Amino acid sequence: MHAMVPDMDPEERESILEELEDLGSLRQMFEERGFKGVMITCAECGEDHYYGWDMLKESLEYMLETGEPRMHEPAFEPHPDEYISWDYGRGYLDALGEAEAEEMEAPPSDVSPTAVWLGDRTRCAYCRGRLPARGLQEWMYCPFCGANLAPLRLADALVARGWKEDDIARLMDECGFEPPLAVGEDPATPDPASPTTE
Repeated sequence: MHAMVPDMDPEERESILEELEDLGSLRQMFEERGFKGVMITCAECGEDHYYGWDMLKESLEYMLETGEPRMHEPAFEPHPDEYISWDYGRGYLDALGEAEAEEMEAPPSDVSPTAVWLGDRTRCAYCRGRLPARGLQEWMYCPFCGANLAPLRLADALVARGWKEDDIARLMDECGFEPPLAVGEDPATPDPASPTTE
């Protein structure tokens, strides 16, 4: 962990941390498509500057450590089509986030849920709130009820290894994991005595 610069403005520090997070997301999405880094239009000189993924990451981390921008060598004869525009990339991430938010749906108030450790992974198994496509894989907790989603991922991993649902249910019970909603169980008023299998 890098030491915090004592006199760095908290908002500036937060901005740099957000840029590091965005950089990681952009690299994950675009590096495998052949992009070597990002292009940033300099506010001072108006020129386009090309940064490799590692170079920009190191520069941002240097700013966190020292509070000063890091001098860097420009990419040698860069091919512009091999770099993703920073502004375009940020817009892409924002649009992706909005699309996922639109996929979400609050927990239903008048449903009779089906009970299982293995069920509909587009919804939280504890409150039936609808999650975005990557919610279960990438989120730690349900945004509606706060339930830990890791036990559901564990159940899916056990199924992939050939476990049967009854065996999974016994293991989860032995380990003290809270079971998903049971058949006919109201998400608003869970009943611990309800059955947990169909």
